Amino acid sequence: MASPSKRQRRILVMRGSIGLGVLLFVIVLFMLANKLAVSLANSQQRELLSDRVDSNLRRVKREFMFASGQNSTDPGCFEECNSDWKINFEKAMGINTTDFYDFPFHPKILNYEDFTKYCNVAEEQTKCYINHCGDESADRVFSPSNFLCQFKRSQFLNSRPCLEETEPITFLKCDHYCHAKAVEEAKEMNRAHLGKVFSNNELDKYERELSLLCSFQECYRDCHKPILEQSCSKALADATIDLIQSYVQWHATDIYDWHILSENVDKLPVSCSRLTGYKPEEDPVLKVINNIT
Repeated sequence: MASPSKRQRRILVMRGSIGLGVLLFVIVLFMLANKLAVSLANSQQRELLSDRVDSNLRRVKREFMFASGQNSTDPGCFEECNSDWKINFEKAMGINTTDFYDFPFHPKILNYEDFTKYCNVAEEQTKCYINHCGDESADRVFSPSNFLCQFKRSQFLNSRPCLEETEPITFLKCDHYCHAKAVEEAKEMNRAHLGKVFSNNELDKYERELSLLCSFQECYRDCHKPILEQSCSKALADATIDLIQSYVQWHATDIYDWHILSENVDKLPVSCSRLTGYKPEEDPVLKVINNIT
C-alpha cells in the first residue's frame, strides 16, 4: 500500500486539528453550561429556603436599638433617623431594607462600589444620631456599619474575596440551619419591626431580641468556619474567621458593657454572654461594681 503524499498528510493533520478544536469547544461549552446550571440551581434553592423562613424571623439578623432614660432625647428621634436611613439606603443600594441584613455580611456589600454606598448612607445615619439626637458617641460605639466602614475596614476589604466565594455555600448550609434553631425560640414571641428603638418599659422584649440575635450569630460563626477553611487559602481563611469572630465578640461585648453600666447584668442573655468570651466570676469590672453595691 502506497504511503500518503505530503498533501494528504497535511490534510489529515488539519482534519485532526479541527476535530480536536471542535472537541475542546464542546468541552468548554459543557463546562460553562454546567456552571450556569449550578448557579441557577443555587439561586433557586436560595429563594426556596428564604421563602420557608417566616419573614418575621428574618429579623434575627437585623439591628435594633435601646434608648434608656439617660439619653438626651426620646427614642422617637432615633427612629426618625432610622426612617431616613431606610429611604436613603433603598435609593442608593437598589434593594428593600427588608431584604437586607447586617450579619452574615450581605452579598450586596461584598461588591466594592455598593460597599462604598453602604458606608456613605450609614455615615449620614450616624450624623443624624449625633446632631439631632445628642448621641455624641454614635461614631465610636459598636454598630455594623462602624465595624465594617471604620474599625475593621481594611480587614473586611481584604477578606472580601473569601467571603464572596463562600457566600452561596454558607447561605444554603448555615442560614437555614441557624434560622431553624431560632424558630423554636421565637414561636411564642412577638417580633420587633426593623429599626425598632426600645425604651425602658420594653426592656424584657429587648432582651428577648438580643437572645435570638446572639444565638443566631453564635450558630452562624461556628457553621461558617469549616467552610472558610475548606474554600480559601489558609492565610485568607484565618483573616476572614478572625473578622467574623471580632464582629460577634465586639457586638456582644458592647451589649455586655451596657448591661453592667445600667445595672442589668443579671438580664444579659446567656447566648450574648458566651460570645463575649468573658466569665462573670473573673471579670474585674464586675467585681468592683459588685463590691461598691
